[in-house]
Amino acid sequence: MMLLSALLTPFSARIAERTGPRVPVIAGLVLIAAGSVALALLASVPVWASALLLIPVGMAGPLVMPPTTALLLEPVPAEQTGTASGVFNTSRQIGGALAVAVFGALISGTAGFQHGLRVSLALAAAIALLAALATGRLGAARRRHA
Repeated sequence: MMLLSALLTPFSARIAERTGPRVPVIAGLVLIAAGSVALALLASVPVWASALLLIPVGMAGPLVMPPTTALLLEPVPAEQTGTASGVFNTSRQIGGALAVAVFGALISGTAGFQHGLRVSLALAAAIALLAALATGRLGAARRRHA
């Protein structure tokens, strides 16, 4: 997953330039959702199969993060980009820590590891799909007001 992410990251800017930033962001979020659902449904498969199911998730990071960062920083005045970038990265870290805490609680809950894993992955898929829908709606709203 990480190797794939590292290989795709240099192409992220080119993809966003050709398609606009929303297309790769939405595609990446849908890949995260698809990978999460596949992992949730097949949580007890062999390790090699789990590794294959992580491929869509590995492809998602480079499609989502660089264009999202560019979209967020584009309207910010040059003298405030450092602050805006810091706030964005801090919020990402807080979100990641919160996800680890929630998913850890679900996995270690009384229902058992497998159940907690499936619920965690389903929750991750739902959040990714909601984010994809919100990204699409933001693009439509911007075009209407332009």
